[in-house]
Amino acid sequence: MILHELIAIIDDDRDLVEQLLEAGVLTEPLERDYSDEEAELVRVAHVLLRELEVNLPGVEVILRMRQEVIGLRQQMAEVIRTLQSARR
Repeated sequence: MILHELIAIIDDDRDLVEQLLEAGVLTEPLERDYSDEEAELVRVAHVLLRELEVNLPGVEVILRMRQEVIGLRQQMAEVIRTLQSARR
C-alpha cells in the first residue's frame, strides 16, 4: 500500500501520518510500500487520536502494548501447538 492509499483510508488525515512519522510510530517508506500491518497500525492510531481523543504519547504506549499482546498471543499459540504435538 502506498502512502496516498494509506492517507485515504484514514479520511485524508495527512496531519496524523506526519505525527506518526515524527513520533517514530510509523516509518517513512523509502523504496517500499506500507504493509497491511502498518496500515492497521495507522487505522488504530486514527481511532485512538480522532475518535477516542487519546493524546499522541498515549497512542504510542497503546500501540506498543498492542504489539506486545499480539506477540504474546502468537507465542501462546505456539506453546499450545507444541503441547498438543507432544500428547500425540
